[in-house]
Amino acid sequence: MYELLNRLWLRGCRNDARKFQLAVRDPRTAQAETLNRQLRVLAPSQWGSRWRLGLTTSVDDYQRRVPLTSYQDYRPAIAQIQHTGNNPLTTERVNLLEPTSGRSEETKLIPYTSSLRQEFQSALAVWVHNLFTERTAVMRGAAYWSISPPLQRSSVSRSGIPMGFDDDSAYLGFFSRQVARRLLAVPGEVKKYTNADDWRYATAWYLLQSPKLAFISVWSPTFLLQLMTFCDGASRARIARDVYDGICRLSDGRHIRARRKRARFPQRHRKRVVELLDGPLGFSHLSPSIWPSLSVISCWADASSQRYVSQVRHLFPHAEISPKGLLSTEAFISIPIMNKSGCALSLRSHFLEFVPEDGRDPVLAHQLDQGQRYQVVTTTGGGLYRYQTGDWIEVTGFLDACPLVRFMGRDSTSDLVGEKLTDQFTQYVIEKLLAETRQVGRFALLVPNENKKNYCLFLELDRYSSQERAENAHSLLTKRLDEVLCENVYYRQARQLGQLDAATIVQGETRGCFLQRYLQLYKSHGIRGGDVKLVALDTNPEISRDFLANVLKTIGCK
Repeated sequence: MYELLNRLWLRGCRNDARKFQLAVRDPRTAQAETLNRQLRVLAPSQWGSRWRLGLTTSVDDYQRRVPLTSYQDYRPAIAQIQHTGNNPLTTERVNLLEPTSGRSEETKLIPYTSSLRQEFQSALAVWVHNLFTERTAVMRGAAYWSISPPLQRSSVSRSGIPMGFDDDSAYLGFFSRQVARRLLAVPGEVKKYTNADDWRYATAWYLLQSPKLAFISVWSPTFLLQLMTFCDGASRARIARDVYDGICRLSDGRHIRARRKRARFPQRHRKRVVELLDGPLGFSHLSPSIWPSLSVISCWADASSQRYVSQVRHLFPHAEISPKGLLSTEAFISIPIMNKSGCALSLRSHFLEFVPEDGRDPVLAHQLDQGQRYQVVTTTGGGLYRYQTGDWIEVTGFLDACPLVRFMGRDSTSDLVGEKLTDQFTQYVIEKLLAETRQVGRFALLVPNENKKNYCLFLELDRYSSQERAENAHSLLTKRLDEVLCENVYYRQARQLGQLDAATIVQGETRGCFLQRYLQLYKSHGIRGGDVKLVALDTNPEISRDFLANVLKTIGCK
C-alpha cells in the first residue's frame, strides 16, 4: 500500500519537477518569469499601485521602483488584514495568518494567499520528486512529518481569518495532501494535544508501532532527540508497557487504543519492540531493529544545528541524514537536492535577490559567485516586496546554472534549536526585568550556551542589597527571566518540548567586571574596544563560547 501511494504522490510531482529542471538551466529567465507571474497579483493591489508596478517593464525597473523592506513596514497592512479582512498587499484574499517569531504583543503574522501556498507547494513537489527518485527505499514505507509547530491552539483574527495551519499536511497541494495523510505514521489529531509531554509521548508511541517507517522529516535535530527520550530514558518501561497493551495512557487519564484494522500495529512487531525496550541495550543499538526500513531523516544540518546532527546519527546509525533547505514561514528559498553539496535555489517559487557581504546593491540568482556569502531578499506572491529575510547563505556550487547554497545563520539572531531570539526582543526582555525589580542595569548580556542548551544572562546591577543577593531573590529573578523569554512563541515551544533548558542569571559583584572582560574578548579577536557595538544578545559564536568558558574563572560572580 505504501509504495502504491508514494508512486501516486511521485506522479503528482512530475510537472513541477520538469519545470524546475528547465529553470535550473537558465536562472535569469526563470526568475524574470517568476516576477512577471507575481506582478499579476501584486501590481493591481493598493501597495502595487503605490509604486506603479503596473508599468514595470523589467527586473531592473522593479528594483528601481520598490525599496528594500523589513517586517516593520508591513505591520499596518497586517493589522488591517486582522481587523477588516481587506488585503492591501495583493489582489487575493488572505486564507490564513501564520504566526512566526517575535514577542507576544509583536508576534509576526505572515499572510497566506492562494499564490503563496502555490509557491510553497511547487518547491515541495520538486523536493519530494527528487527524494523519491534518488532514494527509492523511502517510497516503500510510512513517513513521519513534523511541518507546522505542535502545541498551538486554534484561533481566528477579529475579521475571522484562521491563525495558523490546522494540519501538518496543509502546506501540500490537495492531491498530495490526500495521499500524504494515508502515509503518516502518526495521525494528524495528535498535533491538537496542548500538553507537551502528552504530545511527545503519543508521537513516540505511534512511531514505535510503525515497523514500515521509512522517512522522518523534522526541523531541528534536537526536536527528534527530545522525542526519542521516551524510548531511552526514565519513561522506557512505561512506553514498553503501553506498546504491549496497545494502549497509550496520557497524563489527563485519556487512553488511545491501537487501530489494528488499518494493519498499523502488527502484533509480532509490538512484541519485538517490548522485548527490545525491556533489554539492557541503548537505543542506538535498538533503532535498526525497531525501524529496519528507516532510510532517510531530513532535518536542519547547517549553522547551529550541525553539532546535534552527530547525536541523531548515533541514535539512528542505519539512516541517512539529509540536510533541509532554507525554508521559513515567509518563503521557500532553497530545495534539498540529494547527492549535492548544497540546496538549489527555488527559482520558480519566489523572486530572489542577494545582498553581498560588503553591502553593495543586491544581485540576482544568475550573478552569484561560488564561495561568497549573501543575505537573502525575496518577493512573494503573498505580498512581501523585496523583503529582507535576515538569512545568510553561502554558495557551495551549481546545479547546471542554478546556485547551490548552504544556510549560514540569521542576521543578529540566536537560533540554537529554532527559537529565533533577536537582539531587539532580548533588549525588551532585559528592560522589562529591570523595570519590575526597579533596578538599573550597568551591564546586561544574554549569551547562548550551546553545551547546556540554554541562555545565560550576565547581569551587573547599579546597586545591591542583602535581599537582592539572597538565594531566594536570585531564584525568583531567574524564573522571571525565563517567563519573559517565553513571550517569544518559538522559545516557549522549545522550552515546552525540552529542547531548551531554563535560562540562568550570573550576577557580577565587581563593578565593570563583565564589560572589561567583554571588551578584552573582542580585542583578542582583532576588534578595537571603541569599535565594539554593545548588544543585548551576543550572536557571535566565538565570543559567546569564550565568554562562557573564561569569564567565570577570572571574575567574582554570583
